[in-house]
Amino acid sequence: MSEGFERSGGYLPIAAYALIGDCRSAALVGADGSLDWLCLPRFDDPSVFGRIVDSRRGGHWQVCPVDEYRVVQRYGDRNNILETTFCTATGTVVVTDFMPIDEATIGNHARPHGEPRLVRIVECLTGAVTLRHQFKPAPDYADGRARFCAEGYRIHGNSEMLHVCLQSTVAVTGPTVRWRVRAGDTIALALRSDKRGPCTSPRRLWSVEHARDLARTTQEYWWRWIDRCNYRGPYQEPVIRSALGLKLMTYSPTGAIVAAPTTSLPEEVGGERNWDYRFTWLRDASFTLYAFFQVGMTAEANAFFAWLMRIGLGRRGSDVANLYTLDGDPHADEHELSQLSGYRDSAPVRIGNAAIHQLQLDVYGELLDSAYVFARFGGVISRSLWSELRAVVNLAIDRWQLPDASIWEPRGQDQHYTYSKMMCWVAVDRGLRLAKRFALPHDEARWVAARRDIHRTVTSRGYSQRLRSFTQALDGEELDASLLRMTQVRFLPDSDPRLLSTIDAVATNLGRGVLVHRYDARTTADGIEGGEGAFLLCSFWLADALAHVGRLEDAQRWFEKLLAFASPLQLYSEEVDTRTGELLGNFPQAFTHLSLIGAAVNIERARHRALGVHGLQKSSRRRPAASRRPRTAATRSGG
Repeated sequence: MSEGFERSGGYLPIAAYALIGDCRSAALVGADGSLDWLCLPRFDDPSVFGRIVDSRRGGHWQVCPVDEYRVVQRYGDRNNILETTFCTATGTVVVTDFMPIDEATIGNHARPHGEPRLVRIVECLTGAVTLRHQFKPAPDYADGRARFCAEGYRIHGNSEMLHVCLQSTVAVTGPTVRWRVRAGDTIALALRSDKRGPCTSPRRLWSVEHARDLARTTQEYWWRWIDRCNYRGPYQEPVIRSALGLKLMTYSPTGAIVAAPTTSLPEEVGGERNWDYRFTWLRDASFTLYAFFQVGMTAEANAFFAWLMRIGLGRRGSDVANLYTLDGDPHADEHELSQLSGYRDSAPVRIGNAAIHQLQLDVYGELLDSAYVFARFGGVISRSLWSELRAVVNLAIDRWQLPDASIWEPRGQDQHYTYSKMMCWVAVDRGLRLAKRFALPHDEARWVAARRDIHRTVTSRGYSQRLRSFTQALDGEELDASLLRMTQVRFLPDSDPRLLSTIDAVATNLGRGVLVHRYDARTTADGIEGGEGAFLLCSFWLADALAHVGRLEDAQRWFEKLLAFASPLQLYSEEVDTRTGELLGNFPQAFTHLSLIGAAVNIERARHRALGVHGLQKSSRRRPAASRRPRTAATRSGG
């Protein structure tokens, strides 16, 4: 294979995978034509193929030449249809992979049904090539109970909940077959997942023509969607690819966005920092809204905020969960799957996430900031919505002095994290701004006093004169990259020397080149054994912070160097090994792509080009479009 993406111990590098999806679930396809991860019918259901977390038992679906080959993977122009081209000494074959999607069904919930969920089209372009086709599903996280049989043009069988069927336009006599194809030959394959029971897949209707019709419809969907992106800065290619990737991580029926479509890809190979990210974290809210709004994707941003509202954020003053299922259920009990060995033996493989039981005070600020961004772009803050948001502000005021787990969700003892205190300030500040702008009822005296007290506490106890930086915890001496967000939330003026020196301290002490660790895992007691890579989210935050404080050339150089850590298909994981440059953690990672878009937008804003930001109106009554004046280039998140 080319690109240095050979398997080692049965595993490909994480960077060797492409993502395809239908906004209900997603699949990872390796550079060797092996589909190694897919959950059906939706992201958070049990895996049908899971080779990426167990090379022996996990299950896979591979199409590749028998003989030695070179391979090139690419996405089609401005879409999420994958093309894998294999070149051998005797001919060339291209495998086109996609999950069908169209405007008519995009809002339908994922459920078992008889239509194709994933299509593979195999075309021989030149010469003649012998292909190996392996179809080895392992449903229900490889629990071993499913049995499959081959019948002519299909292989099918029942799992605990689903009937899984592969349908082909050529005969499949078993889980592994060989096909000899010549120039002009085409084979179409379809994967269906219906309700458990007898196979309902039609025996005769599947054809190459049907597969190509689905490909055309899917291509047109992605072209229409990405045409709404209005970013026109210098980084269009990575911004567009990030937007397309984020859309793949959206559960379109509700508007929820998964943090990543995978579980338990390790933050350190062989380590135990392996988490299930197939949930929606509330702190993603402001990042998601900001990124989508800034590039013109208002429908997705509004859908996500509508999802936030449906789950009842602060209803009757109740607690606010940190993460939710795609349906808005605040339950995600964590379990370990002993039957799976983990990516490159990085055990355990986990499903569910125990972080849901933590107190994470920063969530209050993320929620109110997302509401503020939503209103800034024309969203309506209704009285019923305000009653919930007001309850969240009061929760922040009631609890800001408590220790918590904060943004990084450590499994150790709760602390008084500076970031959490700052985000409680954001909750109160944005609540006050919304209340004043829209004449909404609130306890102004209490809120103003709380905002003042929190700010004083952070600036007096969260800043170290010795380090010349804000610190991870109050009265502490450890650095934390989360404080780079001070620029984004306008906690201090951009010219404040404490802010400028914090950026430099993080870059110097937590940076390895342009890669930034979230904190020093060697000196921070986070309750988890082992180390971790540098966080790409924090690395893009640093570029973003440099742009905010006016160091434009530094921001551009930092940003452009980070682009080198993308996979060949411009996808990013959560982390990077600072020694080898290897991608680590769940993949692709929504947070990373969100922060890339945010940094690109803010760099462009620093270059004095307006990107269509509307800003909060002076009252809840919007002015006619013709009378609105465009906001200046200085407008930004929290502005």
